Amino acid sequence: MIDIKNTAESWILMHHAKEGSSTYTENFWAFDALSNLCDSSPEQCLAVINQIILIDASDVVLSNLAAGPVEDLLVEHGEQVISSVIQSAKKSTDWEKMLGAVWKNDISDHIWQQLKSVANSSW
Repeated sequence: MIDIKNTAESWILMHHAKEGSSTYTENFWAFDALSNLCDSSPEQCLAVINQIILIDASDVVLSNLAAGPVEDLLVEHGEQVISSVIQSAKKSTDWEKMLGAVWKNDISDHIWQQLKSVANSSW
């Protein structure tokens, strides 16, 4: 079982650190852990993403979530997670903002339309 809070905190530290720095390197494990969760455990992945947004909703964090784990999650497990994603966006302006930075990539048209209905396109 993954430690959601620790993973979220380390993921955030890594994204605020300079690439190649000791902080970046020491916390890179959280990047891998979240990527693996996107593949194997979509609900746990969403839990970590929620925790990340609760801790730090800066533009750096939101844009990296959008272009990384959220996009991957919607490509791989869109049907399974779209209801939770929409619910989160309706409850949180941070989620709404973050979803505005997601690229379509290989997200199905059906999922993409649902996402765009709640995303804030302010980026």
